[in-house]
Amino acid sequence: MLATWIETAAKGRGGGPIRAGMWSAAVIGTHPVQEDQRVWLEIQADDLDLGRIPAYWIENKVGNSFWHVPIPPQAVGVRLHYRSVAQHGGSDIAFGPYQDSIVRPNLPDRTESPDLLGRTAEGLVGNRMMTVRVDGRGSTYDVYFPTVGLHSHVRPKEGDLPQSRSHFRAIVGGLAIGRRLDWFTERASWESYQKYSGDTNLLTTEMAWRHGPIRVVISDFVAMGQGLPRNAGHEVSPGQYVKRFRVTNEGNGLRQAMIAVYVQAEVNGGVGDTSLSWHDQGRALLAINRGHMHSNKKLARDATVAFSLALDPRGDVDCEPTGPNEAILYRWIELPAGKPVTVDLLVSGAFTGWWGDMGTFEHWLRPSLAWFRSPEADLDALEQETAQCWARYVEPIPDLHFPKAWYAMHLRRSALAAAIHADAETGAVASGLDRGLSAYCWPRDALWVGSALERLGHPGINKGVFRFLNQVRMAHQPFLYWFQKYSMDGVPEWETPAIDQTAMIPWCLERYLRHTGDLDFVSSVWPMVEQAALVCQGNSGGHPGLYMDDGLHLISSAGMGDQIFGAFLYSNAAVVVGLRSAADLAVRMGREELARSWDAAADRIWYEGIDRAPASSQPGSPGLVDTETGRFFSGRRLSTLRDLWTRHPDYLLDRSDKLDVGILALAVPFDLLPASDPRLRRTFQAIEQANLSATTERDILSRFTYEPTLINRPPTPGEPQEVSSLATLWAVRYLFQLGRETGQGQHWLRAVQMLDAILVRLSPLGLTLKWASRGQDSARVVANPGGTAWRLQAMLINAMLDLAGLDYDAVDRLLTYRPILPSTWPQTGITQTFACGKVTCRLERPIGTKVHRLTVDAELEVPVKLLVQVTCPGLSEIGRWEAAPAAEEPSFDRPTSRLSWSVRLPFGASERVYTWG
Repeated sequence: MLATWIETAAKGRGGGPIRAGMWSAAVIGTHPVQEDQRVWLEIQADDLDLGRIPAYWIENKVGNSFWHVPIPPQAVGVRLHYRSVAQHGGSDIAFGPYQDSIVRPNLPDRTESPDLLGRTAEGLVGNRMMTVRVDGRGSTYDVYFPTVGLHSHVRPKEGDLPQSRSHFRAIVGGLAIGRRLDWFTERASWESYQKYSGDTNLLTTEMAWRHGPIRVVISDFVAMGQGLPRNAGHEVSPGQYVKRFRVTNEGNGLRQAMIAVYVQAEVNGGVGDTSLSWHDQGRALLAINRGHMHSNKKLARDATVAFSLALDPRGDVDCEPTGPNEAILYRWIELPAGKPVTVDLLVSGAFTGWWGDMGTFEHWLRPSLAWFRSPEADLDALEQETAQCWARYVEPIPDLHFPKAWYAMHLRRSALAAAIHADAETGAVASGLDRGLSAYCWPRDALWVGSALERLGHPGINKGVFRFLNQVRMAHQPFLYWFQKYSMDGVPEWETPAIDQTAMIPWCLERYLRHTGDLDFVSSVWPMVEQAALVCQGNSGGHPGLYMDDGLHLISSAGMGDQIFGAFLYSNAAVVVGLRSAADLAVRMGREELARSWDAAADRIWYEGIDRAPASSQPGSPGLVDTETGRFFSGRRLSTLRDLWTRHPDYLLDRSDKLDVGILALAVPFDLLPASDPRLRRTFQAIEQANLSATTERDILSRFTYEPTLINRPPTPGEPQEVSSLATLWAVRYLFQLGRETGQGQHWLRAVQMLDAILVRLSPLGLTLKWASRGQDSARVVANPGGTAWRLQAMLINAMLDLAGLDYDAVDRLLTYRPILPSTWPQTGITQTFACGKVTCRLERPIGTKVHRLTVDAELEVPVKLLVQVTCPGLSEIGRWEAAPAAEEPSFDRPTSRLSWSVRLPFGASERVYTWG
């Protein structure tokens, strides 16, 4: 008698559960072994009768036959109702008992890349205490917590690689409508468009389904404002990342759908006591790393980091583990025609400063989940409040009145991006967030970023940087210099001594004082200034890699690149301005004796070590002026041992003639030499000539340092194009100043062309740089291992403010307006609020004419002096001068076509109009 049964129930790939959109298989058994048998699987998918699917013989074994049945892909959530059917010859037929299987959600597709989210993620959202990286399709790439970058007890497993993660490898949304789950990472299923919501750090990704009239808008933000939850100890819990899915059915009828979120956790690099589990009572997924100890403190994870991931309470939620650190959260929803349906995901972070903490959930995460699901948690209002917090941040940022509106747009975006890198709690600034290697605080980068944001109207961020640097100096003992980089909570991470990182502290602090007039703050951090000045005189506290080379009258240390040791020009120029700024601060603090000592040390380095040529008859004599080329040496006595210092003559290069863009710092921003100094002009000309051998685009500098042998050498065919935003924007700032000093307008045109070349290469969100403005490489992102906070964002901010030309000295109560008006622009202008009040300056000159009109509107809280210096390329005489109110004709320097005058601006509102030409 013929018999049949299901030997192996329907299974998916690898014997796992049946996954939507994927083939599955069952095994049927029959008895006895007979010739002329035919076998089928009779199957229903919900109410749809699929009929009989043929089976294929596999083997005969122990008197039975076994048959393989491939089952076509089905939609997620479908119940398969099936039984075996066997027939012998044309009459004998047998049926097996029915079985049922459920089609489970399919995992995201990985055919494009082993790493689900690819190599890069440009989008950043944060609240200056937590930062989240989001890729171009709205998927969460990683989360930095409990600081904006890397905390000393948080360490990615692959920090030196671009795909390194701190806590998560992926948080991906997906939607199933009558078929498999179409994950938002899948380009075959979804078109995507991403942008920031206005001038905020709220990110919006719009997804359009390629298979029907469904649109999804994903909103990512880290919550800010007064609506944040509190932990069990009534402390504010700032780590609340919200991901909102707004799904709209643009068709005509009601549709059933499943929304899902795939989570791949790698909390704290995935090293230590990790777990990913479903907390049934809290209806949340818990991703935890309770840390681990190590004999090397820097390799330990002496902390407990935990995250809860939960969907909103507007429906049931199920969780399916799919791997040791992977799971899917999903929910069935109804999509009425034309009405958006919102599903919210909360990722709540918790951190305790010791490992093995078992109370993290109860103390931090349970209160956050209760807040998220309470009626008081209005996420629409929270999203709006977060946007308002960023809007208030943008308020003091200057308005640029340039003919190109995108300049102002990029200025605001750079300011918003830079702010995300600045930790509100510790004051540290992450150099970059593209990989773990960059997500630390370099003092150099932090000072550049803080100073740029200070110029924009946010001195509080720079004040936080100084507080951070003042705090970490206590961790140096017995060394006195500031280390190469620190974790965001101030623990030394890399101790290489680079003197410019220390020298910049008093220089930036003096600029802070000039912008704010806050001498009380300078007094509160005065010991930091004294320590920095001591280091700038060669006292490192005992490190052999940082010392005063008495023969060269220069400080030898690691250079800006942190890998080569020697007496570098840029580093020693930073020491000179650092010592002079320290001396200026000392005078204001009533320390005249210290001021004289520091000025003398600065003069020694400048006059004896830098601004002179070595004697031709004495190879080891001091000086950084190269008489053969008429340029500067980039350094003296450089170690040829990478990452190592040495004084052994066999391993020293006495003079380096490399073309270093940092040499331009002598003019901008250090103001030690005029930009028109022949040695600087020759240096820049040589850099441009060398650059043409490395790139086919003359408006972009491809690197920061060039070999002089590249000068006038044709570019190598097939050589990959490089882009250095730091070098290009530094050159832009230099050319702006060169045009001011010489009155030669071609320098301004060149600078604007280079600035435009950078702007057109900015990625759609404005946070990274693309290889090319168009063509095949236009989608590739430029790798920037040192981070973009200084090298791109801060440099863009400084270049745009240099172009606008308005500044204020709060100590002297002096406004200075030195505008740049390229010949192709009809007008330029800026509106900015300073400590003295609000000032608007507009300079107009119709193209093709020489008639200039300057309007100054001011609403001042204190009277100030306004100094105007307007360079008008091509203007040979003032022409007809008119002023309202009446004012004397200004002085005119014919060789540079520069007009100069000053005027007192009174308290309150005033307007002045000047016309000439």
